[in-house]
Order: sequence, then C-alpha cells, then structure tokens
Amino acid sequence: MSILRGHKLPKSSKILLGLLTGISLLLLVLKYQQFQSLQSSLDEIKFHDVKISFIQLIPRSTIYNPWVLILSIFAEISIISFIFSFVVLYIGSKFAERFWGNYLEVIKFVIIVGSITNLITVIIAIISNIIRQDGKNMDQPLGGGISYYFGFLVVCKQLIPEHNIVLFQGLINFRVKHVPFALMIFLSLWSIIISQSLYPAIPSIGSFFVSYFYLRFFQSLNTEPTLPIATTTTSTTTTNSGNNGSSIDMQNSSIMIGDASDTFQLIDFFPQVTRPILTPIFQHGYDISVFLGIITPFNDEIVEQSNLRAQKRQEQTNQTQKNVAKSVAERRRQVALQVIEDRINKETAANGAVTNQ
Repeated sequence: MSILRGHKLPKSSKILLGLLTGISLLLLVLKYQQFQSLQSSLDEIKFHDVKISFIQLIPRSTIYNPWVLILSIFAEISIISFIFSFVVLYIGSKFAERFWGNYLEVIKFVIIVGSITNLITVIIAIISNIIRQDGKNMDQPLGGGISYYFGFLVVCKQLIPEHNIVLFQGLINFRVKHVPFALMIFLSLWSIIISQSLYPAIPSIGSFFVSYFYLRFFQSLNTEPTLPIATTTTSTTTTNSGNNGSSIDMQNSSIMIGDASDTFQLIDFFPQVTRPILTPIFQHGYDISVFLGIITPFNDEIVEQSNLRAQKRQEQTNQTQKNVAKSVAERRRQVALQVIEDRINKETAANGAVTNQ
C-alpha cells in the first residue's frame, strides 16, 4: 500500500497500519484455507462461521491462546471494519505522535489499551455466558479495532479539551469532550436493542476507562518539549535561571508521569446534569484506588505543572488554527482577485471588439 510508504506518515502510523494490514490479511488467508478444507465435510458451513482461535479473540479458547489479547487488536474480518480501523489508526496515531513526539509511546498506548480492554471483554463475556448458560456465544469472536477506538477519543480530549467540531457550515456544532459519552450511550442502546448482547457496549466502555486511567495516572512521556519540570532535587546537570538562582533538572526536564491537569478530569467527560450523581462515585473510586496503592495521588506541584503544559498545548493548538485560518483566507483572496482580473480582461476584450466594429 503506497500510503504506508509516504514520507510524511509518522513512524507509529506505518507500524500500526502495517500490523493491521498484515494480521487481517493473514486471518483472511487462514480462514479461506480452513473454509476450503471444511467445505468437503460440512455442506452448511459458511465463510463467516470459520474461526481462527490462535488469532481471533474467542472466549472459550482465549485461556489457551493468551497472545490473542494483542493479536486480535489488529484482526478485522470484514472490509467495513478494516477500513474504519485503518482510518482511525491513521488519523489517531498521526495526531497523537505529533503531540507526544514518540512513536513508541503511540504503539504502546494502542497495545496497552487494546489488550486490557480485550481481557476485560473476555472475562465479562465468560461470566455472562456462564450465568445465562449460553454456550454458543462462548465461540463468538470479539476484539478488533473497537478495543482502541475510544482510546483516541480520550487522547483528543486530553490534548484539545475545549476544541469544537463544526460540520455543515455550523449546522452541527459540538465539543470533542462530549463525543465519548454520546457514543457510549449510543453503543449501549445498540447492544440492548439491536445486538441484544454485551457487545459492543462492554469493549467501548472498557476502552474508555482503560485509556483514561492510563493517560491520567501511568503514561510516561520523556520527549514532550512544551515546558520544563522544575525539581527540588540536586542534579549533576543544572542551569541557573535569571537572578533568583532557581535550578531546572535538565535530565528530568521532559519527564512527566500521567496528566493531572484540571482540564483532564474524568467528570468532564460527562454532562453537567449527571455530575451530582457521578462526582461522589468517581471520588470514592479514586480514594479506594489510592488506598490499595493502584495509583499515586497528585500533589499541588504536579497539578500546577500539568495545568501549565495543558495551557501550552492549547496555545499551540490555537496558533495552528489561526495559521490555518489565515492560509485559507489568503487562498480565498487570491482566488477572488484572479476572478476579478479575469472578468476585467474579458470586459476589456469585449469593449475592444466593439470599438473595432
């Protein structure tokens, strides 16, 4: 595919799209081979019913093939799902690498969010099928790109929290931070009414919370150049700043664990009307996680640093949008001038022809 060889395509996009294409193609070939062999013995077999247990996320066989938690992230079985995953990975990885500055972090993010989401999905599917005594759904393939779709939506909320999406010349206008909640409600209703199962609601909700907690508390970025991190520890490499004698640890100047900014709070993803109910629930969940040692609480200094970095990212985004707007306005001006010039030339030519007559 020529798009994978593009010089402007980030490295993370090339690797992730290569994995998606390669694993999906391998799955297709293996399914076709097995379909051909089963056709001779089974008259009613359909291509869609053929399953490859060591690539696809199947609840019954996952315990015997644990690597499918990762492989199934990139295993798509239909053209539509493959195209959608391709577009999401292309746009999402390109956007994330631009801000994070590290292609390995983008790949790690997709694999961590996707694999943990798949694990949660399989566990809930097994428990649900056992309770309902539904052996048929134990062989139903899960996984695919839905395990990371919501992850990139959370990334957008983190990096451009107040960004508005305007469609159809302002007819549709909504904020990025409201998209995950709206989609979770839509997919939950889809699961209840259309599919009448826990899929795709469970992997969608799981992907949302896994990606949020990873970005909020665990992600480690050491290449973000927005702002240095002032430290109180002594370092062998320091530089004086102004006349106040303060020092900045240059070795740790770009290391940040998590994102404690006020614009990236979990409650901000949900509508205002739900906050009186959800706020105490999220607070209790946070307190329990801290008590169990799952997460480390933020102090005031970390929150301030995160807020400064979030502000810097917002300023960079606003400047980029202004530059794009100026570029568009300049192109429109050039087109308008060209149209006026062409019209004047035509009128001049027409007047000259009349004079000659």
